[in-house]
Amino acid sequence: MKILCVNLNAAIDKTLVVENFSLGAIHRPRAVIAQGGGKGANVARVVKTLGGEPIVTGFVGGPAGRFIETQLRREKIATAFVRVPGESRTCLSILDPTHHTLTEIYERGAPIARAALRELRARYRALLPRCALVTLSGSLPPNVPATFYADLIARAKKNAVPVLLDSSGDALRHGIAARPFLVKPNRAELGAFAQRELATDRDIARAAQHIARVHQTIVVVSLGADGAIAARAENVWRIAAPKIETVSAVGSGDAMLAGLAMSIARGATLIDAFALGAAAGAANALELGAGKLKRARVRALLRQVQIEKMEA
Repeated sequence: MKILCVNLNAAIDKTLVVENFSLGAIHRPRAVIAQGGGKGANVARVVKTLGGEPIVTGFVGGPAGRFIETQLRREKIATAFVRVPGESRTCLSILDPTHHTLTEIYERGAPIARAALRELRARYRALLPRCALVTLSGSLPPNVPATFYADLIARAKKNAVPVLLDSSGDALRHGIAARPFLVKPNRAELGAFAQRELATDRDIARAAQHIARVHQTIVVVSLGADGAIAARAENVWRIAAPKIETVSAVGSGDAMLAGLAMSIARGATLIDAFALGAAAGAANALELGAGKLKRARVRALLRQVQIEKMEA
């Protein structure tokens, strides 16, 4: 089962474990992990672990781009990147296990020329007929139109291929308007879209259900350790994540999207999709390194996920 994971703004994802991290000080990390990544690549790793066949496409450039592509291929993940001038970005996550904090510094990425955009569109059209589902993840590189995800959603719909969208800002706003099968914002992204503070679960549920009704989509709002709230036009659900001792939350939202994608591609019920998404997100949080979860842990955590309907 092939799943196309679009990762326009690929990156070297570097995680540093630093005890008692503080600004203005010199630190020597306890551990350093660097991997070819970006949100779409993280989704692909989890899809692979869960038994799917991911294909990652997007833009890569320079030695960093070669590192990203080479590492994914070593993990037996198929790639279909468009090579561009400039250097793929590096994203830095500083994990402090003493104070339980996560500090993230993300480069924007190199600007993308129109010719590269045309090549990516052509590659995407060629890959669509081979795939059961598409995931669109992450930010857009400079010079990429805010409507780009919306264009990819429209193309996939012409091929009757469902799309799962995980982005923010204008890319999310235009993407939702194109009516993907499912959209997965976090609390902050949903609040920015709704243009109001979402202080309670009821606020989140109402905003999610409004979007689901207006745009004829499914909305899954990831809430980190608090699980998720999911909505479609007629129902809202509270998804309670398993209680775990978190090692690193980096990539857990991507793991959730991968679990949702695998279930939907297999034709599972929405409830089963929500459960696998929550279990995959929790399993990822038990590991250091995004998308590095273990399948056995996903199966064990799946039994602990609790889902119930709620009033919006």
